[in-house]
Amino acid sequence: MMLFKVMHKYKLEGRMERKGIGIYSSEDNARNAVEELKQKPGFCDTQEGFVIKKVFRLFKPKLTDKTFWVDGFVTMYY
Repeated sequence: MMLFKVMHKYKLEGRMERKGIGIYSSEDNARNAVEELKQKPGFCDTQEGFVIKKVFRLFKPKLTDKTFWVDGFVTMYY
């Protein structure tokens, strides 16, 4: 079974930050999730960080077509 994994990566203070966005049953669903998240806080500043990767799975994950980080994110500096 071919699925589509969406990740978001960006560089922060010399290191890579990564967020797992979700695994989708179609490329269209993955692209729709990316388009929605591009408007959210944090993601709107790092829109080039989205990656959609085709993956093969024997079994369908329980949380397929569920998007995480739907409210965006805020970067905290200490």
